[in-house]
This record gives sequence, C-alpha cells and structure tokens, in this order.
Amino acid sequence: MSRQEPISVLLTTEGTYPFYTGGVSTWCHRLTHELPNIDFTVLAVVTNPSPQSKYELAPNVRDVIKVPQWGLLQPAEYSCHQPPSVVLRNLWNTTPQVIATHFKPIFERFLVLLLSSNCDKEDLGQVLIKLHSYFQWFDYQKTMNSMDAWNVLQYALRAVWACRPPPTEQPTLEEVKQVYRLLYHLLMVLHFPIPRPDIAHSSAASFCGLPCVLAKLANGTPYMLTEHGVYLREQYLNLPRQVKSFFVRWFLYRVIENVVELNYYFADLVVPVCAYNSRWEKHLGVPQSRIKVIFNGVDPEKFYPYKQEKSGRARVSSVGLIYPLKGQLDLIDAAAMLRPQFDNLDVRFYGTPADREYFDSCMGKVAESGLHDCVTFAGSTSEPWKVYNDADVMAFPSISEAFPYALLEAMSCGAAIVATDVGGVREALGDCGLLVPARTPEAMAGAISFLLNNAAERERLGQMARARVLKHFTEEQFLNSYESTYCKLLSSRPQQLLPAYSS
Repeated sequence: MSRQEPISVLLTTEGTYPFYTGGVSTWCHRLTHELPNIDFTVLAVVTNPSPQSKYELAPNVRDVIKVPQWGLLQPAEYSCHQPPSVVLRNLWNTTPQVIATHFKPIFERFLVLLLSSNCDKEDLGQVLIKLHSYFQWFDYQKTMNSMDAWNVLQYALRAVWACRPPPTEQPTLEEVKQVYRLLYHLLMVLHFPIPRPDIAHSSAASFCGLPCVLAKLANGTPYMLTEHGVYLREQYLNLPRQVKSFFVRWFLYRVIENVVELNYYFADLVVPVCAYNSRWEKHLGVPQSRIKVIFNGVDPEKFYPYKQEKSGRARVSSVGLIYPLKGQLDLIDAAAMLRPQFDNLDVRFYGTPADREYFDSCMGKVAESGLHDCVTFAGSTSEPWKVYNDADVMAFPSISEAFPYALLEAMSCGAAIVATDVGGVREALGDCGLLVPARTPEAMAGAISFLLNNAAERERLGQMARARVLKHFTEEQFLNSYESTYCKLLSSRPQQLLPAYSS
C-alpha cells in the first residue's frame, strides 16, 4: 500500500502510559518509539488532572490528550481542547429546559441499556454517540449535576433493583448517591472531542476504548483493541476488596460488563497479547475471525546474560508493581518457609507501591515473620537487566497476569525462573522454568529451594529461556506484527460508512 502521509493512530490508555509505569506503559513506549513512520496521538484516561509524564515521548507522538476521571474542577478546565469562549457558550446554553428536552430522553435510554443484562450493543453505541454529541454543545458538569439527571438515575436504579428477589435489601440513599458520583466520573470521557485518525487503537477493553468506539461509529475509523490483562476478569478480582457495598458493586459490574462487551462488539480486530486472553474474548462473543494474538517482545541486545560477581547469598528477586494481583504476600510466605533452609537467603522486591494498603500489609508480614534481615523492598530500578543477572532465581508470584514484560526480560537474560501458572505465563515460559499454582506459597518455596540447590539446572533452564525468546519473543517480531496489522486494517477500511454505523 502506497501512502504519501504516515498512518495516524489514536492510541488510548487508562491508568498507564505516559503518566504511570508498568507493563502496558512499556508496551506503549516501545510501540511509539520503534515505529517512527507512524504518527500517534495518545488519549490517556487518568485518575486525576495533574499527573506528570514518566516517559520521554517519541517525536512521532503528535499530541497527548489527558482525560481525568476524577477531580473537583470543571471538566473543560482539565484540557486545552476547548477555548474559553466555547466553554462559556456551552455553560450559558445549558438551561433546565435544554436538559429536560435534549439530555433527559437520551440519558433515560442510556441507563435502560446500561443496566440491562442483555444489552443491544448497536443501540448502546448509537446512544453513546448522541450523548457525546450533546456534550460537545452543552456543559457536562451542569448537566450531570442537574435534578433531572439525578431523578432519572434514581428511578432507573430502583426500577431494576425492584426486579430482584424479595429478600434483597433496598439500597440506601447514600449508596444511590455513591453510584451517581461514580457514573459522573466514569462518563467523563464523553466530554472530549473525537479525534479523526486513520486507526483507533485501545490498550484495554475499558472506558478508554469508548473514544475508539465513537470514532468508528462517527467516522468509520477501523478499531483495533489490544488486551493485556483481561479487564473484566481483573475487575471481578479487584472490586470485592475495593467496594464494600453490594449494591454499588452490582452497579459497577453491570456497567463494566456492558462497556467491555461494547468494546469487543465494535472492534474490527481484537489483539490479545497471549492466547489465554482469547478464551475470555470468545466467551464474550468475539468470533475467532476477529482475534489475532500478537505476543509482546523484548530487545535481546539490551536484555542478555552476562557474568556478574555473586554476593555469596542465595538471592531471589521479583520485579513488579507492589499490588495485590502481583502476589508479593505469597512470596513473603514462601520466604518464611525458605529461611530455615538457607541462612544466606536474600529476597528482593523491585517495584513501586501501586496500592499503599497492600504495601503496608507486605511490610507487616515481613515484620510478623521476622524476615527483616533477608527481605528487602528495593524500590524501582532503571537497570532491570542487572537485577535479572544478579539473581540466582527470579520469582513471579502473580495471581493474575497477561504476558508480562518482566518475565520475557528475565528469560532473555538467561535467568532461572519460578512463576505462577496464570494468564499467558505458560505460553511465554514453556518448559524453560518452573511453574507452580497461584496462591500456593508452599509450592513456590519448594520450586525455589530446588533451584537454589541445583546450579546446573539453573544454568540449563536459563540457556533454554534465552533461546526461546530469540525464537519467539523478540521486539523486532512484535513491531513487525503491529505495523503490518495497522497497514492491513487501513487497506480494508470501507470507503463509506455502513448504514448501521451512520450517525
């Protein structure tokens, strides 16, 4: 395909690039930096209005649109996408009559679909287009804080809840207010204009995918969806710990399920980073013909094995954000079991705390188990290859994973690896390391003990892991796959909008 202009891609993220570190951000950074012939606009859904970029952006990243979901200011103040004259015009135009006449009927239909257990995705997409169009001409904050919006939401929630079995307790006013606040923030992305790229590419099947859905519906833009972790599965795991109210959790599950399925429904191509993810996608209605696995890849010239003088201690290292799904508490329990066997045990955690409560729990368990002299939280590292080469064993105790970069990097460095058998870890590691069930510290301790006592096996597995990366998981393979997929998507773009997608 010949083009005079470079392909333009809208890359949408949520809680990741370029304002937060982690595996998804690493993926975004490499994609944008190593495909210089493609122009990227990054639309980043963030938690608050003032995060600072953690990465140096590539020259071909033409713009970064920041979409804060939380904050106390007028949404228009978070971004430069609207001049003050437009903000004031929208504010003055948003009268009670406008809200009642134009917004209320759309919002009513939106909530009926959103709270439905069998939502028509075509209908929901068209309603989202109408909501988005409304918010380009009228004020988001004034509308969403109106009495009409409150009454419509309250009625819709109580109508759906009334259909539950009689013993179910009615939600309190405080719970309804909490749902109202959550919806206000979750829909913030609808306030922002839709860019007009050649391709829309979301890094998650979540709220950051809604601009891609809207771009497809409004402009016929091909939509490509990359799944790292399975967003829906992660919410099932996280929400019970984060949200105490059963009613609020029910609401969030219903909203998230429909948002995820909406992304799957409208994506022209769903690109999981491992085959494990595709099982969820197929279960939720994505046909095999629209699924293409593209594995993550690493640079073997940056991550390579080299001789390093050992400290004389039995070093076990782990790399990852300090977060419940990363399973650090289980590795601390394993360390307590290993301590009687290895007087020289040295367990090191590299990564920043992404969950302060969980980090405090980890520190508390270290103190409770008397492991202060052998367990260290070393913070983040700018030289992970040194961590991989310095460790006798690399441990990955995650409860949930996709296709982790840290695992591939450790493999490329020839590390001896013990990992939990979750997500795409088995696909990455193959028979080049030891796999144990998640949430089983005893099994992890046994596997680590075996490797610490067997230098020859550590060497053998490390060599096999390096060879496996060179064959299957190099950065060159990863980049070539995405570039060719972009070109294929663009070449198959319809010349005119399909009737179902016309706005």
